[in-house]
Amino acid sequence: MEASLVARREERTVTNWIAMIRLFDGTEIPCNIKDISKSGAKLGVPEAYVLPASFMLRILGRDFVLKVNLAWRRGNYAGVRIERIAKLPVPEEKKPVTVEQTPNYSSIGSRRSRDFAG
Repeated sequence: MEASLVARREERTVTNWIAMIRLFDGTEIPCNIKDISKSGAKLGVPEAYVLPASFMLRILGRDFVLKVNLAWRRGNYAGVRIERIAKLPVPEEKKPVTVEQTPNYSSIGSRRSRDFAG
């Protein structure tokens, strides 16, 4: 039976998102997400990479990470079940340090001393 004829519990959305698989030992594997639903996703990942039963999945450009369990693996594709979604902390923007200065209008038109001796 063709995969497209299999009844799904939830509607899947076709995507081509770039993602990173993060193993619990810190190893990262680049992949892409071919389709996604509320409960699972189909990943494109080279079959040379061995995937464990559970891992984290981070979609680049998104502010969340998924904890997933491997459901199946065929060639360069893998199906995962989404177990948990976690929001990533928003990085604080580095703001330029500004020093509050009150203008000293009395110095306008006056000449500074070039005496560096002190």
